[in-house]
Amino acid sequence: MILNYFRQAWTLVRQHKLFTSIYVVGTGLSIALVMTLFIIFYVKFGPVYPEYNRDRTLVIKYMQYYPKSGEKNFRSGGVSQYVMTDLLPGLPHLETIAAMEKAQQIQVGVTGSNQVFKVFSMKVNAGFWKVFTFHFLSGKPFTEADTEAAARVVVISESMARRLFSTVAVTGRDFLIKGRKYRVCGVVQDVSSATPASAADMWLPFVVDKSFTFDEGLRGGLSLYLTAPSKAEKEALKAEVQEAFHKFNTSTKEYVNDLMEQPDDYWKSTFRTDSSKVPDWKGQLRVLAYILLALLFIPAVNLGGMISSRMDTRIAELGIRKAYGATNATLVRQVLTENFLLTFMGGIVGLIVSYLIVVMTGNWILTLFDDRINMSLNPPFLTFEMLFNPYVFGTAFVVCLLLNVISALVPTLLALRNNIVQSLHHKR
Repeated sequence: MILNYFRQAWTLVRQHKLFTSIYVVGTGLSIALVMTLFIIFYVKFGPVYPEYNRDRTLVIKYMQYYPKSGEKNFRSGGVSQYVMTDLLPGLPHLETIAAMEKAQQIQVGVTGSNQVFKVFSMKVNAGFWKVFTFHFLSGKPFTEADTEAAARVVVISESMARRLFSTVAVTGRDFLIKGRKYRVCGVVQDVSSATPASAADMWLPFVVDKSFTFDEGLRGGLSLYLTAPSKAEKEALKAEVQEAFHKFNTSTKEYVNDLMEQPDDYWKSTFRTDSSKVPDWKGQLRVLAYILLALLFIPAVNLGGMISSRMDTRIAELGIRKAYGATNATLVRQVLTENFLLTFMGGIVGLIVSYLIVVMTGNWILTLFDDRINMSLNPPFLTFEMLFNPYVFGTAFVVCLLLNVISALVPTLLALRNNIVQSLHHKR
């Protein structure tokens, strides 16, 4: 029966080419816009290189501390070294801590050459290489022993290796950073600035300042990414981190250290851009929901009007089908199947158009919802896994189904309200 429905739908497609073309183009444009949004947010939230552990990662980006006396003046910023080295290690559900400073632009030079290159460097701890799973083309990451010894070692990107040495097989070679020799211990596959938490041209060991004088404020210049052993244990880890801060605050005399509802799930952390306040999560999600509904609802109304007009010409046909025993459920299935063929064709067009939009405008479109992306670092490029993955294709299929049901179901039910006699004499 379903096969017969598709055969009849294909016949109608060939007979009504103008209607089919308008319907497919309208559906395709709608799906293209929706898919573009989904690709952008998959890059932001999904498991992509080198951030495959996002689903079990918690983030502490900012914090405040203020007087216990109740004064309103406060200081905000990143997290101090003490949190990384003393406060959090040892928590039962904490697997690894990645600590990093924001990427900064510096100049580097090749030993024995007058050439100078501008690159972005990021200082990280040894745990960084466990939280973020980089693909090493040569060598290996620096270790905890390297950071403890303040070794002058560095991991560089594939592009930087080719700029400096014209090859990626450069493990053990030296170059100059601020006039000092550093040894390359590893070369990794390039990281797109579309993943700003881990993107840089080179990564230096973050050395704990032994002369650091600790006070009651835990504010500093670090961002922390914490991984739990599994996604299911993430909430337990979050509670343990908050409890550790609570216990610390009970021991302080003058100041309170406020995590501002952190640590965040990874997806939430992308919306935390202000160090002085907690983001309005509901407001952020509401705006995104409104955008998605507008992209679906507006074309669905237009397509529904087209289908309603078309159904008006098919009422007599439906009356004949009813006279021969077809039920309303059978007729609804037939119309939905016919419409799904058209929607599926529009979905294919929309999927292709969405890829063209993202690929051709990838150097800026990924920045629409993320001001953390550093365009001066390098244009955010898209990889194969960012574009072609089960989530994107699954989303395309769901969008097709939604448009099919929304645009076709109501006009069909309205057309079927007529009884057999009214249907047979419609527009006679």
